Amino acid sequence: MRFDATLLLLATIASSTTALFIDPRHRRQPTFRLSSKSFRQTVAAISASERDLSNWLLQQSEVSLEGIFANIGPDGANVANSGVLPGVVVASPSRAYPDYFFHWVRDGAITMRALVDYYAATGDPRAKLIMDHYISSNRLFQRINNPSGSFIDFEGLGEPKFNVDGSSFEEDWGRPQRDGPALRAITVIEYLYALTNQTSSQVSDYKLVYDEVIKPDLEYVSKFWTHPGFDLWEEVNGLHFFTAMVQYKALNLGQQVADIFGDPGAAHWYRAQATGIRGFLKAFWDDDKGHIVETLGSSRSGLDAAIILGAIHGGSDTVYPLHSDAMIATIHALIEDMRTRYAINIADALEFNQTDQDIPASVGIGRYPEDIYAGGDKAAEEAGEDQLGNPWFLCTATVAHALYALAENLAFSDQYLTINNLTAPFYLPLIPSAILAKDAAYIDFSTTSDSLPNAIKLAFEPTSKQTQAVIANIIRYADGFMNVIRKHSDKYGQLSEQFDRTNGFMRGAENLTWSFEAFWNAAKMRERAFTAVQRRKEFFSTKAKL
Repeated sequence: MRFDATLLLLATIASSTTALFIDPRHRRQPTFRLSSKSFRQTVAAISASERDLSNWLLQQSEVSLEGIFANIGPDGANVANSGVLPGVVVASPSRAYPDYFFHWVRDGAITMRALVDYYAATGDPRAKLIMDHYISSNRLFQRINNPSGSFIDFEGLGEPKFNVDGSSFEEDWGRPQRDGPALRAITVIEYLYALTNQTSSQVSDYKLVYDEVIKPDLEYVSKFWTHPGFDLWEEVNGLHFFTAMVQYKALNLGQQVADIFGDPGAAHWYRAQATGIRGFLKAFWDDDKGHIVETLGSSRSGLDAAIILGAIHGGSDTVYPLHSDAMIATIHALIEDMRTRYAINIADALEFNQTDQDIPASVGIGRYPEDIYAGGDKAAEEAGEDQLGNPWFLCTATVAHALYALAENLAFSDQYLTINNLTAPFYLPLIPSAILAKDAAYIDFSTTSDSLPNAIKLAFEPTSKQTQAVIANIIRYADGFMNVIRKHSDKYGQLSEQFDRTNGFMRGAENLTWSFEAFWNAAKMRERAFTAVQRRKEFFSTKAKL
């Protein structure tokens, strides 16, 4: 069997034939170095730009990508000479108020998943080397005894974060968190597929990675998905939508690779557990509220940006995809809640309505309505003042991402655009009244007595002006959320954790890795949406000529 030497970084222990991963704490430094100077030069370019949104998005995407690289050990510009292991993702360079100078399993996996996509598209050796180190470092993390447990019974895989030098974080924390192993398995599996496209290797060449890194995470997910744990915001212990969604995706991918690696018993087990999660996910829809809830049995409203993140990072075409009616209704409900929750959103909306009244104003999105975390405000904490939550860059980008994905789906669809009682509050404001009034190229199935959520109110033909207008306006709506980010980030393209609910200035952890990842992925989804619209035009143009 052939192995990629860079990926596996194998050493053979004397008197033993067992191949083991080299301990990353004793590894030589990578051959590349991303200097602080090059990072500053990259971000400085954005400050001179006064161009349109598309040009800004392109520049901010480049800055965001470099922002990700800058927060990865050992040589990232923001973490160099700080004892960060190779391949370890630091959540933020911030070390006080708040201290985010740790490797979170969840954040690291989500960040590296973006680099997998980047590597698959470009073959950039930087991304490959970092991914190789990430795999070895996380093999170490998997096997460290920690407050959540040990590797022997897999309980330790639920540990949410580690010190950047590879040691266990021993202080009190919200543990266990059961999304990390699922996300890490997804990322590593997808990386193996990316390697087959960029090299001459086959997925089956990496059995040691499956045995040593992927399978332990899949075993954890398959055995503990029915157990409560803390949510992705690390605040509530229970059963969570985001966690279940990424667990479902991990086990679906897991059964595929288990078959590839000749592990039929595991494949059968993972498939059975994925089926169980699929049925379980139905419990998160709340008929009375008319939207998905993030945590079962919670006293909160249930609205949460984590729901959208769950669809992005764990979604499929069969369980709560971003274009599903349930997800559309949930996204709309979250936006409407946030619209007047923060003073800065009200001010931004008034400014928006002076220039564009055709579609609803886009606003900054916080984590959830009841949020009181203000990003480690030292003065407020010392004064004992109550804190209130703020909009988050990553949550705002997540809504944009979801809307671009919806536009992509509609653009590729040759089916009627159906609008029912559940989705009408979202769709109707995006249909220009002039088109709706003058053009009768739609079918009206509405009945005033039918209040069922899935009762169809309108159905527009694929080539109708209404469908075209809706797709275009969804993209414009999504662009508005990206413009909110543009307005509240700084001129160098840095993205913190939050921006202030009152004055709009950045606050919380600086240069948050997840903020960069969320923006970069949203911008990539925008490119996909525009590609889909163009192909749609070409398809219907060709069809009309036949």
